[in-house]
Formats: sequence, structure tokens, C-alpha cells
Amino acid sequence: MLRVCLMLSVVFVLAFVGTASAESPFNVDCFFGWGGCYRPMEWTPLEIGISSTLTTPFAGSLNISAQQDGLNTLNISHTFVLRPDIPVHIPLVTKLAFAANKCSVRIADERGRTAWSYDFELWDFSRRNRMLTAIGENDLFIGLIGRRKFDLLRLSEHSACESEKGRGKVYLKDKLPRMVPWDWTGFVSLDLLILYDPDWNLFHPNQLNAIAQWVSNGGKLLLILGSHPLLGENPIAELLPFEVRQAKEITIATDKLKNWGLNAANPETVVCWPFKPKPDTRFYKTDDANNEKGLFATGYVGFGRVSVLAFDPSTMSEAQKANSAQFWVSCMTAMLEDSDIEPVGFETEKQIRNSRKGRKRHNRKVYRGPGSHRSIVLVKKIKKDENNPDNYQNAHHYEIGQAQAGNNAVMEHLYSISELRPLSIWWVILLLTLLAVLLGPVDYIVLKRIDRLPLTWVTSAFWIVLFSAGAYYGVQALRGGRMQFRIVSVLDGIKHSDCAWSTEYCGLFAPYSDDYRLENLGNKQWWSGIAPAQEHLHAYRSQKTGSRNIYCFQHDGGNLPYSLPINIWTMQCLTNETPIRQLPVDARVERRGDEIFLTIVNQVESPIKNGYVLFGNSRAISFGSVGGHSTAEFSDRLKPYKNWDTIIRNPGGGYRHSMDGYGSVFKNEAAYFAQGCLQRTHAIRAYLAKGAVVVCAEFDHAPASFAVKDRSCDYNHTQLVRLVVFPNALRGTKND
Repeated sequence: MLRVCLMLSVVFVLAFVGTASAESPFNVDCFFGWGGCYRPMEWTPLEIGISSTLTTPFAGSLNISAQQDGLNTLNISHTFVLRPDIPVHIPLVTKLAFAANKCSVRIADERGRTAWSYDFELWDFSRRNRMLTAIGENDLFIGLIGRRKFDLLRLSEHSACESEKGRGKVYLKDKLPRMVPWDWTGFVSLDLLILYDPDWNLFHPNQLNAIAQWVSNGGKLLLILGSHPLLGENPIAELLPFEVRQAKEITIATDKLKNWGLNAANPETVVCWPFKPKPDTRFYKTDDANNEKGLFATGYVGFGRVSVLAFDPSTMSEAQKANSAQFWVSCMTAMLEDSDIEPVGFETEKQIRNSRKGRKRHNRKVYRGPGSHRSIVLVKKIKKDENNPDNYQNAHHYEIGQAQAGNNAVMEHLYSISELRPLSIWWVILLLTLLAVLLGPVDYIVLKRIDRLPLTWVTSAFWIVLFSAGAYYGVQALRGGRMQFRIVSVLDGIKHSDCAWSTEYCGLFAPYSDDYRLENLGNKQWWSGIAPAQEHLHAYRSQKTGSRNIYCFQHDGGNLPYSLPINIWTMQCLTNETPIRQLPVDARVERRGDEIFLTIVNQVESPIKNGYVLFGNSRAISFGSVGGHSTAEFSDRLKPYKNWDTIIRNPGGGYRHSMDGYGSVFKNEAAYFAQGCLQRTHAIRAYLAKGAVVVCAEFDHAPASFAVKDRSCDYNHTQLVRLVVFPNALRGTKND
């Protein structure tokens, strides 16, 4: 018997060792962010490469799970097919919280069984072993695609970021063309993207379209032309506000070199790609009045901005390399600071001509925009010593920016329903007093009268069970109510343009714990969770996994939720970002002397509740309601309007107290500075400084574009629309 037991033990051990030593057929590589850098709680690219030793094709799903903020865990699923000996590259986008401790990656087969899984450790209190670096609110984040010449990669050693919150660092991280995100959300965390003479044949069309979409939604792009021609069918060529012509050899004058901070001892001869503004380009600036020899230009594209450098600076003489940092800072400052903008009124033809001429920096009028504007300045070479005050960053602390503060204000409005307010303490006092009376004198008097005092343990248990059940169902009656979907949506667009975007902030209140689903979703929507955030985040408080889960399917340019588990008496907050075809409102603005004439066209069935037209000198006119599918005309004189300025000075102040002292009234403008809208608000303020006007309208009981599947739900939708109208509407023309 002993011999049999020993043999069985040996067989068991050998089988266990054989199973444990079996290698997985999958080899998975993960690349987070841009060179390991990311902005907490914002969209971040996640590149995953999968190869295997399988001999047959494998069809399954890739599942990503990571903490996206202090409350939510974002779970992403993506289906794929892996063929033998052919690796697959899967570009995804996710959100990561500050100090998120891990990201779980799992490969499942078609039946949902786990074929491979691994937890990537993202955070370590030792900075040397940390997989990710969080970019601070006062830091400048630059992405680079293409060539790495003219000391561009060393720019962060000679420059710093300047913002309203003080001086920060400059992070410049590059990606290979095959690693470039396929969705516009992969670029959201960047302040600037540089395309340095890339080989356009290495890009997939989806990658170039993603860049174009990101720019139209508020991104900034610096394109450097070189040896690879930019053809007309390229999405980037269609995006540019300039037409690029055939390359020719030109000589750069010494005064141009001096303006760029280069060595001006001798002229430089380079191969240049001449360009000229497209006919529909309204706001742009070139460095030379002769467009045939323009070397550098900046122009507006939708809510973003594009700069074009018409030659490769690395082809200049070797003597110019010593001043490369000054050159790059000059090019980037021109677009980050939006130079040569008059803050009041609209441009005259003389101002337009002057804006096309190169100027020295100290003569420029700079519009730095509201909130978290960032620019770049030249500094002495920064040492890598962490104790250097100019280079020091508290790696265990993160301060939220204006976008997160705007989120807090919007969510305060979403949470402001009676079902989520705390119960009055007087209800608790009343119930406890009643229970004490029943358990004490009432129970004693009744039992003594019927001569059943020994039964007090039975009656006590009865009263406790009765009150427990009554308390549960009583709270259910007081706080359960109906399911509610509260929505604040901001729709932004530019007149005579196909650029229009929508950002929705949603709060789904569930009276019962269940798994909820949404329907009528668009294919190109990007959903994620949002949660209130404290002003200062600390790593030791952020290591807990988010308690709420959001399950999304990411494919074909969208991230759509398919499961929203919600606990009883709580609200799940979500945000949705998507491009749209057109706005539901159109407008024509005309100025006759001191009076403004306004025509509002409501193109949908929902009526316009009210609105106003904002001008760049902090003045506006208001207009009243407009019925569905109707047109109304208004006229008035300009009056002071300070609401946006108030929000800028106090980004968290999205509320004002009501007259009765109870409750609060939501300020619509708070949503303009929340995550997803802030970059477009920056662009709108810049357009206002250029002389454009913004028509802001609020719709009454606008229908939601989505619904809760198979559920009866009350919808409370606050729809806000902003339409940018260009300056030619202010010059007395009847048609804008």
C-alpha cells in the first residue's frame, strides 16, 4: 500500500511540474502612452502586439482592464483573429488614473475561456522602476512622428513650459509610424504633434484620418516638409489651410535667420516647398508677404491650429545646429501663443496684411487663452538631477486641471436629484424613538396585561424585524423613485464648415441594482466614465481599484458600452465624445452701426429656450425662444457679459445658489470648461479675439440620442449649442 501511494505521489508531482512548465503559445507586448508618458484620466494610446506559436488560426478577444479614475474601472474588449506565424498589432485607447497600480490584459477564446492573462504593473514608488510617467498640468507634452534631426529630441533639455500655474517641464516623445494611434482619442493628451518629414507610405489611412480629426477638435499640428512629397489625396494635405506646390531651391535671408534665433552671418540655401493659402482660409499668418516664398505659416483648421515649415532645417549648414533649440522654440511659440491677435473687434485689411509679415517676438500681441494654456520658452540646459528646482516634479502628487474642475461642476448638477440627497436626521431620530417606545413601555404594558411577560424576547425580535423591513422599503419608497438619465450636452460647430463636435455628460440613476445597457448608439462614439476628483491627488490614496465597472467594446473608431453594472440608489456618470454632421441651429449676424441684427434658424423639432450672441470684447446680446423648425429675427445693442470670465477665474464654480437658499442652479458655461470641451473653448476664445462671434443657444427638452434598453426611464436633457460665425458677418454684408 505504501508503495502504491509513493508511485501515485510521484505521478502527481510530475504531472504538476509538466503543467506548470508548459509555456503559453502567446507572446504579448504592451506599450502605454507616448514613450511611457500619459495624462491621468485622459485618453491614452495603448499599443498591443500579439504573436504565437500556434499552428491553427485563433479567433478570440483581447480584454483590457485598468483604473481610469478614483471611482471607475474601464474594461475594454476587442475581437481579433491571429493567424499562424503572422503577428497582429492592435491599437487601442484607454484611460488611466493617476498612480494606477496595474493594467490587466487577458486573451480569451470564442467561448470566453482565458487563454492568456497578465497584470502589467504600472506604478512603483521607486521612479526608476515605474512603467508610466504622469504629465503634470503645468507641463508641455509634445509628440513626434517622423525624422529626429536638427537636435529635436534634445529640445526638452533646453526649454521649459510656461503656464498660469508656473513653470513646468517639456516632454517630447516619439512614435514610429506603425505605432501611431488609429483613433483621434490617441492624441488627446498631446499639446502639440510634430510630423517631421515622415514617409507617408508607412501610414494607414485611418492613422492620418485620426490626426485630422484630432486637429479639428482642438489639436495643434506642426508639419515639417522635406524629402517626402505631400500629395493632394493625403488626409493631411486636405486638412492643411495651405496648398503645397512643387519644391524649389530658395535662399533664406539673414533677417529671417535672425528672427528664428539662428546664425545670421550668411544666408542659407534650402529646398523649399512653396505654399499659398487655400481660398476658404480665413485666419492665417505667414512669415513673408510673398506667398510663393513662404517659409513658415500658421492657420486655423476647425477648432485646431496647423503650422507648416516648408523646408527641412537639418539641410542647413552645420553652424546652425548650435542654435537649434532657439529655432524650435520660435516655431512652436508661434502656434502655441497664437501671435498677432487683436483682442478686441475684428481685423482690418491693414491688420491682415501686417499679420502675414514676420515680427520680432517683443512686438507681438499674444492671446494666451483661458485656463490651462501652455507655451514654451528657451532656458539654459536643464540638468537631469532630480534635486534641481527647475527640473523637480513631485512624482507622488498630482494636481487636477481646469478640465477636471469643470467635470466636478457638471457632475454636481447631475447628482442634484432628490433621490441622492441624504435623508433628514429627524427621520432617524423619529424611527429610533418609536422603536424604543415599542420595545420598552408599550411591549411591557401589553404583555403584562395579558400575563405573557416571558414572551418579550419574541415580541422584541418581531419589532426589530418589522422595523428593519419597514426601514428598507421606506427608504426604497422615499429614495427609489424612477430611473433617471440626466444629460448635459455641448455641441460646437463653425459656420460654413463641416467641423462639428458633440460632448455629452450623462448621469444614470438606478433605483435597483442591475446590469444596464444603452441602445441607439452611434458607431463613432467614445464613451468612458467620469468621477469627481479632489484638487490634489496623492499616490498612496490612489492605489485602490475603482469600485464601479464600465464594460465597452472598442472597434472601428468607437468605444461603446455594452454593460453598465449599477448599484441601488447610486448614479453612474459617463461622458461621450463624437463628431457630428451639423448643428441643430444656424444663424446670421449683421451689424448696422451700434445695433446688431440677428437671425436664428432652428433646424430641429425641439424649441430653443433662449440664448445670446457673444462678442470678443466681453459684450453680448440676448435673444428669446425660437420654435421648432422655424426662424426668428432679433435686434439689440451690445451689453456687458461676464459669465465666461467668471468661470475662467473660478473653474469649479459651476453653481450659484438659488434665491430660497436651498438647492442650486447650474451655470451652463461650466460645461464649456469640462473635459472634452475645454480645447474647443480655447479655440472659440481665440476666434472671438480675432473678431468672430459665437451664437450660444439652449434647447428646451431636447431628445436624447440614446436610451436605456428595455427600461422605463425619465430623461432630463440640457442641450447647449455654440456656433462660431466669422468676421465677415460684422462688416455690413447681408449674407455671411
